[in-house]
Amino acid sequence: MTRINRRDFLALAGTAPIGFAFRKKLPNPKTIKNYPEDLFDPWLEIKLKNLAWNVSQIRKRVENRPIMAVIKCNAYGHGLVEVAKFLEKQNIRHFAVAKVQEAMSLQDNGIKSTILNFGPFSRKDAELLVRHNISQSVFSEAVNTLAETARKLNKQAKVHIKVDTGLGRVGVPYYQTFPFIEKVAAMPEIKIEGIFTTFTEEKEFDKLQLKRFLEVCDTAKKKGISTGVRHAASSAAISNFPPSFLDMVRPGNGLYGIEQLPNMDLKPVMSLKARVIYVKKLRQGDSVSYHRRYIAEKETLLATLPIGYSDRYPPQAVNKAEVLIHGHRWPLIAYISANHSTVDITGSKNIKIGDEVVLFGTQSGNEITIGEVAEWGESSVYKVAIGMNPLLPRVFIEK
Repeated sequence: MTRINRRDFLALAGTAPIGFAFRKKLPNPKTIKNYPEDLFDPWLEIKLKNLAWNVSQIRKRVENRPIMAVIKCNAYGHGLVEVAKFLEKQNIRHFAVAKVQEAMSLQDNGIKSTILNFGPFSRKDAELLVRHNISQSVFSEAVNTLAETARKLNKQAKVHIKVDTGLGRVGVPYYQTFPFIEKVAAMPEIKIEGIFTTFTEEKEFDKLQLKRFLEVCDTAKKKGISTGVRHAASSAAISNFPPSFLDMVRPGNGLYGIEQLPNMDLKPVMSLKARVIYVKKLRQGDSVSYHRRYIAEKETLLATLPIGYSDRYPPQAVNKAEVLIHGHRWPLIAYISANHSTVDITGSKNIKIGDEVVLFGTQSGNEITIGEVAEWGESSVYKVAIGMNPLLPRVFIEK
């Protein structure tokens, strides 16, 4: 039996002490190459041909500028490593993540492309970043830690300077950025690879943000300081703000077709599926779930599904949501528990145990979108996609 020490256990559980650098591969979700005819656990189906299509649409839109693929948050729920490997096959050579662990997991699994970490880093993380040539977003005195670490290792740390032009979360305020650029450029242990900002996605304000950002870049250029690659356009800007394309673009949700964006024909990459595990008939007055949350007003035929809120299907969707079985929509009723949900299939004649159920995705020419699930669940498409349990099997289909 494999033993695990306390610190590793805490790191896996997400309760490691602040600053503890957990240097191991992230646990990868189970991946299945063949279609799971006998899989009864719910699963996520990832259509890689749709991912390739979306890349082609983005490239067409940005006139073949370089793409930095944002694959943070487990590639928006799609599976970090498998998505990165496939995108490398599509000649994507730049990735962005939000945690040092994500960056290390990519390298541990053979990803050769450049990686930028948007998120914070500790002093111990700094050594991993420098040793493994991972680029780091900088906008504070933390850049000193990178410089000190690089000096000790006799290497250069690679950075992208984050400029806050109005989003207000992190980044050097645009009116204070040039002194910061001067400081970083004067550090021999630091190499400035790029400079970037993030838009608020308010049309008129984005124009002002771009103006502020370009003024920062132009000031540095006039002073003879190279700030490297300029990037600002995420998926929304790619769809409707061409002046922001600059030297590189940063699509995230657009890669995965999570929502439709103007000027691009995007296809959803992810579907959520399960199988019927039980079919039963309720008599009038029979009940379902704890506290008898549902009481049948008439004879009702039910199908039970092995999926619940532990899989991160939104429980608020009950009594509004529908699923696809045999290509037809059927309502989710009663109560979504940790591991089960129930579907009213009254009137069906041939639904049986083992039949495929689509909670979002397509079946027999019909579709339930992730947007519908988000609306039913009083959530957003991002929260639903990113929130999918990372331990759900991902089935990667290339054809």
